[in-house]
Amino acid sequence: MNLSFIVDSASDLKIDLEKLDYSLTVVPLNVQFGEDHYLDGVNITEDEFYKRMSLEPELPKTSQPSPQSFYEAFQKEVDKGHDVLYIGISSNLSGTVQSATIGKSMLSEEEQEKVIILDSGIASGGVQILLNEAIELAREDKSLSEIVSNLEKTKSGIRAYVLLETLENLKKGGRISAVQGAIAGMLNIKPMISIIDGVVETIGKFRGSKKGLSKMKEYISEWREENPEKTLYLIHSFPSTDEVIKEFEELFSLSSFPKVIYTRFGSTIGTYSSEKAIGFVAY
Repeated sequence: MNLSFIVDSASDLKIDLEKLDYSLTVVPLNVQFGEDHYLDGVNITEDEFYKRMSLEPELPKTSQPSPQSFYEAFQKEVDKGHDVLYIGISSNLSGTVQSATIGKSMLSEEEQEKVIILDSGIASGGVQILLNEAIELAREDKSLSEIVSNLEKTKSGIRAYVLLETLENLKKGGRISAVQGAIAGMLNIKPMISIIDGVVETIGKFRGSKKGLSKMKEYISEWREENPEKTLYLIHSFPSTDEVIKEFEELFSLSSFPKVIYTRFGSTIGTYSSEKAIGFVAY
């Protein structure tokens, strides 16, 4: 089966696309600081993004790719004679899937039959989990309909937990007042959020990172007991993987997991998480 995969940059995927044995395209979201416009992961790096965000008084603005961007990505793969599977950031978090749907409608009716759009219900590492499963199923010569059926089952059980280091971005974004932000800062409050089917909820507030990380350890340990063979997907906005490992080393050894994949938030998710957020994706 000739199958091409497409994701958007909110997947935070970081691989060398030229070394893959299948076709994979990343469609970038838009990032804007004032009058300066960027394509996420194309002409602004993660380091540049976080540095500038820390200096700006207002949060950057992110927006979905244009329908034209998706149309061109779909058309390129269909012209190769390939079927296309696009796995997108949750429609509850972004209008990107809607933009992709419009882009698909710009194809001919026959070409549209070759493109499937899957709303992941998640972002970042969660999208990667679905993509990796899809790739493995394709290597087993599963049909596109079989692949999508399996992914629908997997995505229903995906959930993410993230411990935020700071409320600064919530303050900048007007989600909390400056006074609330200042009080939380003085009390060293660290909120934990969950993301399930694209819905973000606060599930705890902790005095200090250690207490929050201890709770995170409970979630990871409970998940691991039920899924001892699975890869651990850690998601974060730290400058390096080494710093993520250091955060967890007092709690448990990450080397005891069969495999650990570290994903740093790009511009889309990083806008809301701010720096030094840390979490994992259960599936």
